[in-house]
Parts: sequence; structure tokens; C-alpha cells
Amino acid sequence: SGFRDQLLICEQIENRMSAFDDKSDMEKLSHINKLPYKEQAIWFLNAFWIQGPKFGEDAGAREDVWTFHKTAVQLDKAKGEEGNELNEFDAHRLIEKCDSALTVQKMRQVLKEIDVDFNKMVSLTEFMIYKFGVDWHVLVNAPQGCDMAAIKQAQDGLDNANKMLAIAIAAAEKAKEDHAASKLAEEKSKEEEVNSARAAEDSKKAELVLAEAKEQNEAALKDLQSQEAAFAQKCADLEAKGNDDTLGVVKRNKAKAELAMAKAEDPMPLRMAKIHQEAAVRKVTKATVKAGAATAAAEKAAKLAVEARVAAEKAAIDASQAAKDAEDAIPAANKAFVDAEAVLEEVKAKNSGTGEGNLWYIDRELEEMRRYLPKSKFAAAKAAAMAAKEAKQNQGA
Repeated sequence: SGFRDQLLICEQIENRMSAFDDKSDMEKLSHINKLPYKEQAIWFLNAFWIQGPKFGEDAGAREDVWTFHKTAVQLDKAKGEEGNELNEFDAHRLIEKCDSALTVQKMRQVLKEIDVDFNKMVSLTEFMIYKFGVDWHVLVNAPQGCDMAAIKQAQDGLDNANKMLAIAIAAAEKAKEDHAASKLAEEKSKEEEVNSARAAEDSKKAELVLAEAKEQNEAALKDLQSQEAAFAQKCADLEAKGNDDTLGVVKRNKAKAELAMAKAEDPMPLRMAKIHQEAAVRKVTKATVKAGAATAAAEKAAKLAVEARVAAEKAAIDASQAAKDAEDAIPAANKAFVDAEAVLEEVKAKNSGTGEGNLWYIDRELEEMRRYLPKSKFAAAKAAAMAAKEAKQNQGA
């Protein structure tokens, strides 16, 4: 996090100050201009905490420094936080964003004035020299002392707050994702239940069609058997007449002729019975296939519905647990912030009077972190927290 840089920044500042002893003011300024944006901002705050802009007394001016720092980082697409100066185009945009009252002509003049070291680039320091109207000679020679122990003490609290913040954010994000997954699982379960009911209805209809086809097949078969029996009996009667010597030749020949005609082609009733029976068989076959497919689909749909319901119930449990975890993480993170702020205030009270810019940056970054702390959405948990707070107050009274 940004807080971990504070000790290193202090050490670097002290090293640079000792290395400045035999340097000219322009060399010192050139060196400061090469610092990352954040270090330039802290240097500027330390230098003019009690003189010039008096940042120690002007919260708005301190916030302006923060804004200038973050705007420069945003404009520096290549290096971001690791950058230290802007080209003329981006410097123009920085001035435009932070001093919109300037005309284009005046802006060009200002850019020339801001570039103190004449390298055709504008550092954050050069911009703030212009913006706050300070003497850059004072800036480069201003004390930059840091209370290393105090900074470390503040850093430890802030590191813990940052850790708890990450836990709370992760828990809140998981709760959000699990809630969405639970809703999707519930919708999927309902969809599968509808599909299962529809498949069961289709299976029921297919079974009815199959039963009807079987009945028609049985009726057609009975009719065919009846027609075949009648035809066989007719043929047997004609054959018997044709072979009956007690009958005259004419009658016997007539019976034989009728028998030959009957055997040559089935009579119409028999032909129709065969056609109906064949159609009934085809219908049964088709209905059997459809009924089997419908039954299999119904069984599959029922299984999917059960699985979806189980998944929905598990997702609901997971979402509930994630919500509880998120709710539990919020008070812990809040407490870490409260503790960190208390430590920071104690450090400020004990600070020797230099390096206030470092401490203010820790405070400001803490404030920025707090903005990302998830807010509780559960009234019951809020009420419980309030009750616990009141109980603690009553104990102390």
C-alpha cells in the first residue's frame, strides 16, 4: 500500500538533505523535480507547513496538493505514480484542469514561467511553485525532518487497517457474487421444474396416444381375424360343394369357379381389414417410440429439476454465509480504522514539528481507503453493534 512507502520516503528525504549540502539551489530543485509525484507533494507540504501557504492551517490548500498530485498521475499515462514530470501537452491539461480561468495565451506564458529548470517539462513541484506563488529557493532549502519511530508507529496501524479493509472488500464482493449466484440458481431451479412438469405432461399424453393406438390395433386385429375366419369358412364351403357328388355337375362346377375366384383375390371386407390392421400396427409402433422418448425426457427433466433444487438450496446457504462473513468483516475493518486514526492522532501530538507533510499524507490516504470500506446493509447487525456500543459506554460510566 501507499503507507508502506512512508519510512522509505523519510529515509530518502534525510539522505537527500545531507547530500544537498554542497549543491546549488538549481541542482537541488532539479533533484526534487526527479522525485515521484507523491514525494514531491510531501516535500512541498513539509517545506511550507508553517510558512508561505501555511498548509498546517489551511485544509483546503492541503487538499489542493493532493488533487494536483492525483491529477498529474492521471495525466501521466506512461508512468503513473512512478512519474515525476509532464510534457507540455499534459502540463497544459493540468493547468486547464486546476486553473480553468487562464486564457490560452496566458497559459502558454505560464508554462514558460513554470519550467524553472528549462527542460521543456513541467514537474509537479514546478507547477505548485507557480500555483502557490512560493520562492523556490526557500522550497529547496526547507527542513524535511521525519520522526522515523512515529512514522513507523502510524504505518503499523495503517497497514492493519489496510489488511482489514481488503478482507472486508473481498467478503463484500463474495457476498455480492454469491447472492447473484443464488438468484440464478433459484431461477434455474424454477425453470427446470417447469420443464419437468411439461415433460411429464408430454409423457402422459404420449402414453394416452399409445394406449389408444393399442386399442385400435386390437380392434383391427379382431376384425381381420373375423374376416379371415369368414373367408376360410366360405372357401371350405365352396370346396365341399365342388367335391359333393350328390350335387349336379352344374352346381359343382359353379362352386369350383366361385372358389377359384375367391382364392384369386381377397374379398373387399378382408382387404379393408388387412389395411386397417397394418395402419394400426404402424400407429402403435410410432406411438411406442414417442412414448419411450417422452418418458425418458420426463425422467431426465425430473432429475435436472431435483439437481437444480439442490443447487439452489446450496447457493442460498452459501449466499447467507457469505453475507454473514461480509457483515462480520465490516465492524472489524471499522475498528481497525478507528485504531489507526487514534494512533495517528497520538503520533501527531508527539511529533517534533517537522515532517508533518508525511503524517498528513498517511492521514489522507487513510481517508481515501475508508471510502472503499463496504457499508453494512443488515439492520439487525447495525442494531446489535449499537447495543454493544451503548453497553460499553454504560460500563465506563
